[in-house]
Amino acid sequence: MDDAKLNWQRACRFLGCSKSHFYRLVNSGELPAERFGRIKGVTVKKSDCEHYLRAWQERIPAEDA
Repeated sequence: MDDAKLNWQRACRFLGCSKSHFYRLVNSGELPAERFGRIKGVTVKKSDCEHYLRAWQERIPAEDA
């Protein structure tokens, strides 16, 4: 597993989502995050993003080609 930490910009790029959707995932607990600093920066593990994407893809049935 890759334990690299991603800030919100890199996580959004990796997940393919907007900033507001990213923070919705973090605030709902669907995506574990670590908050730090006075400005309350947020980092997430790349492995947690990968896990979220796999779980999301399993919920969405693939279309038949």
